[in-house]
Amino acid sequence: MRENKNQGKKFWIAVMAACMMAVMSIAALAQDETAAADTERSADLPEVLEKAVEPAPETETQIGENTYNLLLIGVDRRTDSWNGNSDVMILVTVNPDKETIFLTSFLRDLYADIPGIGVRKLNAACASGGAGLCVETIRSNYQVRIDNYALVDFDNMIHIVDVFGGVELELTESEVRVANQYVETMCAANGEPYENHRITGSGLLHLDGYQAVGYMRNRYSGNENDFGRTDRQRKVLGALLEKMKDCDMENISSLLLEVLPNMEHDVSGLEMLSLVTKLPDWLKYDFEEQRIPYEGLYHSENEILVPDMEETLERLQGTLYSQE
Repeated sequence: MRENKNQGKKFWIAVMAACMMAVMSIAALAQDETAAADTERSADLPEVLEKAVEPAPETETQIGENTYNLLLIGVDRRTDSWNGNSDVMILVTVNPDKETIFLTSFLRDLYADIPGIGVRKLNAACASGGAGLCVETIRSNYQVRIDNYALVDFDNMIHIVDVFGGVELELTESEVRVANQYVETMCAANGEPYENHRITGSGLLHLDGYQAVGYMRNRYSGNENDFGRTDRQRKVLGALLEKMKDCDMENISSLLLEVLPNMEHDVSGLEMLSLVTKLPDWLKYDFEEQRIPYEGLYHSENEILVPDMEETLERLQGTLYSQE
């Protein structure tokens, strides 16, 4: 029994630490654009979007009483003068009935009717009212259960990847070329020799912190924009989760000590203890991932991704919360 509890605790820390790292990484993507300009563009929208989506009424079935849901938020916040756009939002859903843990990304350019603010891109919710408003916006627009949140920014991401010992990923020549551009920029900003981190070759590669971040920031290879970039972030997350399963408690504890001071969250000590008791079973679950909007269930309007909400909610809730 003691061994199972240790395994469960190990797994939970692995999920939290790896997901936090992924969110921190994704937050770096916003460095390509000015956050203020992004907010200004989304503030001037045609009236047609005000009526484009009517959120479905919330029911107990839709919010999934038997699941646990943690919203991971990554923000572009280079100073303490504002909350920052939430350019990464990943919902981690544990479904004991399906024995599956789902990772659901909500893209930053999604339609959102932000309570008290109006129609904007989804990433503007956090900028307008912090993590609390981001949580409430996703709840009210996409009718998902959110039990807790955890929020991080970009500052210590490179170091955390290196603490993990890096990751092994398959990169194309195009991905290497674009990633190296980001690597060079980050090295220059930190006074780090670029040649120490430049990615050479392609195929299956071992990436250090700078290289992994450069890979995750890539939104140009294959003209995939934020969709391709999100896929790359999930690949890194998956690689980290696999590595963390094999870490011993000493290494995990060391990593956690470095991650927690950089994380804002609303998980209480009692809630954490309650979660730990369920972890031996969770350790056996499968992992699945998805992103909103679903392929073929959205259109773009004034740079906003507007989902077919009725079908999106039905598919999203059916995936996360149903027992079949």
